[in-house]
Amino acid sequence: MSNSDSKTLLSPENIVYRPPVEAASMILEVSIGCSYGKCTFCQYLADKIPLQLIPREELISNLINLSLTGSTTPDLFLTGGNVLAFKTAYLLDTFNLVHMYLPYVQNFRMYARADDVLHKSREELSALASAGLDILYIGIESGNNEVLTLCNKGETRDQMLESLSILEECGIQYGLSSILGLGGKEHSREHTEDTISFYNQTSPASIRVMTLTPFDHSPLADAIQQGRFHPLVQKEILEEELLLLENLKLLSNECLFVANHVSNAVPLIGFLPSNQEQLITILKNNIQHSKSAKPTQISPGKW
Repeated sequence: MSNSDSKTLLSPENIVYRPPVEAASMILEVSIGCSYGKCTFCQYLADKIPLQLIPREELISNLINLSLTGSTTPDLFLTGGNVLAFKTAYLLDTFNLVHMYLPYVQNFRMYARADDVLHKSREELSALASAGLDILYIGIESGNNEVLTLCNKGETRDQMLESLSILEECGIQYGLSSILGLGGKEHSREHTEDTISFYNQTSPASIRVMTLTPFDHSPLADAIQQGRFHPLVQKEILEEELLLLENLKLLSNECLFVANHVSNAVPLIGFLPSNQEQLITILKNNIQHSKSAKPTQISPGKW
């Protein structure tokens, strides 16, 4: 994403993180960083970026600039590692402020952690839904508690499932994401199987899978260098993804499956279950011809 994107106003790092499915949405920078920032694989920990609000005067300036683009897109993505962590009153005020400058915006989307959901009452979540919050993007990373502990996610499988159940009660959709290879060689099977069983208890609007790409100076990168974590090679990553795709039986009638991140060796996108067999066939063909015996190497700067 570049400075030339008229729908985007970038952070000082000139990087905006947003789900691929939000490519057509307007993007408003409201915060940078993450309120948790302790996951062993994450840039927020490696770069020590705390959750910070964009000053209100800058927020208003950004809204004015967006209003001048001529776009009437009804969907707006609010940037930041987990914007839902902010107080409900602030979020509602921000929604109202957006409507002053962009009256055609109807739907607000943002990243969240499961514990952000659990820290809000059902009344607060329902109020946000009524004000236009329609999709939260939540990284579960893994459905296996041991892997979640090893990567210091700070949440358990049951807590994440509870948060999704609450969102469904409050009428808020959710997109989920997980990380291929997060269990390393030691925990690959249970990481994949438990992530499958987690997904199969949910009704996501989308699922996004990425390949593990530790940021420089992150604890996980250090663990790899010291031989305490053994990353998967490309063929093993594809085999994890194949096992996942072959066994997904979601509660939702239709779910967009997205695996076209720069870290993914085989770009995939399609709807489940309607395109599931085609995606499986593509993966099988690539596994058959995969000869890589080295861990996947991706520049973290492209994350």
